[in-house]
Amino acid sequence: MRYSTLCYVLFLILFDAFLVESGAAGGAKDGVYIVYMGAATEHGSSKNEHAQLLSSVLKRRRNALVHSYEHGISGFAARLSAAEAKSIAKNPGVVSVFPDPVYQLHTTRSWDFLKYGTDVKIDLSPNSDSNLSSRGNDVIIGILDTGIWPESKSFSDKDMDPIPSSWNGTCVKAQDFNSSNCNSKILQWP
Repeated sequence: MRYSTLCYVLFLILFDAFLVESGAAGGAKDGVYIVYMGAATEHGSSKNEHAQLLSSVLKRRRNALVHSYEHGISGFAARLSAAEAKSIAKNPGVVSVFPDPVYQLHTTRSWDFLKYGTDVKIDLSPNSDSNLSSRGNDVIIGILDTGIWPESKSFSDKDMDPIPSSWNGTCVKAQDFNSSNCNSKILQWP
């Protein structure tokens, strides 16, 4: 009886030490960090180079590399702790390391969000005082494709007509997408 009690107490002490240690290590939460290595070069940096840099710092983890950037910038995204991010930032060739935040979508209805009515009239007739060739200079138009989140209200088919009978496709399961997510608003074409 005394031996089993001693073993039980020892187990509790070790288990408590494990919890304290794992809590200390997890104090700085893991997250995705962007490792920026400067402008894209002519030859570009490869996924292998990024993996080598990661493995030189991370001895404990596989599959930390999330994405390698090859166009526009040189760098990569990786799952790191704050301490690991600081360690990678000290490497030569690394310009900066910063967290990759998750942004929540503000709207899927830009006109309403920008407080424009749908009755906006745009005059496309040429104005004698303007130079048409200079219209659009210094304007950047970007499209941010964040994919879809079927659970979002944006993709609800509430109050919509059912899928038309003329539609002859089938909803197909894909990676991270169940066929049950298809509805009158989300259609997966063949």
